[in-house]
Amino acid sequence: MSRTDAGVAVVAAAAPGHSPIGPVTNATWAWSVRRFARALMWTLPGYAVAYGAITLGRWDGVTPLPYLENGRAFHLVGWVVAVWLGVMALFALAGLLAAARSRRFAAIGLMVGLAGAVLWLPFAVLPADTPVYGLDARTLSLAGGAVYSAGWLLAGWAVVHSGLFNRSDGLLLMLAAPMVGIAGLLVGPLQTVGALFTLAAGIGMAWTAGRFVPSVHATPPERTSAAAAGASAVAAQVVTTGGVN
Repeated sequence: MSRTDAGVAVVAAAAPGHSPIGPVTNATWAWSVRRFARALMWTLPGYAVAYGAITLGRWDGVTPLPYLENGRAFHLVGWVVAVWLGVMALFALAGLLAAARSRRFAAIGLMVGLAGAVLWLPFAVLPADTPVYGLDARTLSLAGGAVYSAGWLLAGWAVVHSGLFNRSDGLLLMLAAPMVGIAGLLVGPLQTVGALFTLAAGIGMAWTAGRFVPSVHATPPERTSAAAAGASAVAAQVVTTGGVN
């Protein structure tokens, strides 16, 4: 099994041999999810570029996102698009790491990051002192940014321990996580720095993901051999542990 196979070789090996993909099965589903996630990984460097372009040179103001309060639609739309691309990148990571040993951290990072984005988006564009159910927009925006940062920290941790990507890319994501979230809201220039770190990690990860080999295109003998090896491994695990993780 290849190191870059993302752990789906055994599942994908069960695909029928009469066509490259075959009917809808667990094998073709796994292949389709991984293929989609590989393409979607390019949203990570796209997210970094969009986020860096919007936040570049924004030293003004004391509110969390002062450049979103200037009434310019370009800044608002650009920031919303950047956050959306970030959420899509989290989806891509969760898809690629679905069969990796760090899949739980990737899945939790996706859910936490999505929750942070949902909490962050409605309040970041409001004036800081806008009352919202006994709180203010600044407090809620900072809370959303903190949750969003936590999601990216978990995603970076998942990358570091996945064994599929370069560990340094995961460390860069973890370093950038507070900068694109809570720390960047408090100190504006950190947002641009975090975007640069994310860009460096994103390019490397998207390039690596593009080299993951779809196992369903293996030859029939290779599929048969992989399936037999996978069945033996599963049987041995059932005998040893009484179940399959």
